[in-house]
Amino acid sequence: MTRTTPPTRRSLLRKSGAALAALSTAGCLGGDTEKNEFDGPVVIVGPNARNVFSPGTDEPLTIEAGTRVQWDWRSANHNIRVDEQPDAADWQGTEGSAIYHSGHTHEHTFEVTGEYHYVCVPHEGLGMVADLVVE
Repeated sequence: MTRTTPPTRRSLLRKSGAALAALSTAGCLGGDTEKNEFDGPVVIVGPNARNVFSPGTDEPLTIEAGTRVQWDWRSANHNIRVDEQPDAADWQGTEGSAIYHSGHTHEHTFEVTGEYHYVCVPHEGLGMVADLVVE
């Protein structure tokens, strides 16, 4: 019997854009069959009840200016607070100090090039931080 080795998480994170989002949704979520019809990069928030943004926590998501990104909650008690962004950028993250649960989505179109750093406030101390680069 031939046994194949599944791809590592690191190799999946090296993929970019929509391909990574599709692999993350299909491979990292086990029995989750929820389909996301968004046509662009998707960041999974809390996959498998882990306190990460995928992609974003282990390696930054890199996109082109003008790209719309969606964050898709897969576990509870998360939000997005933008800590750093280029001076001309206007990304506010999720509204105020509100906390969101599985099924919530957040979208933003990134027009300003540069580096963005954001966190999940309830889980920042556990390493739920992320980076996004707009080229």
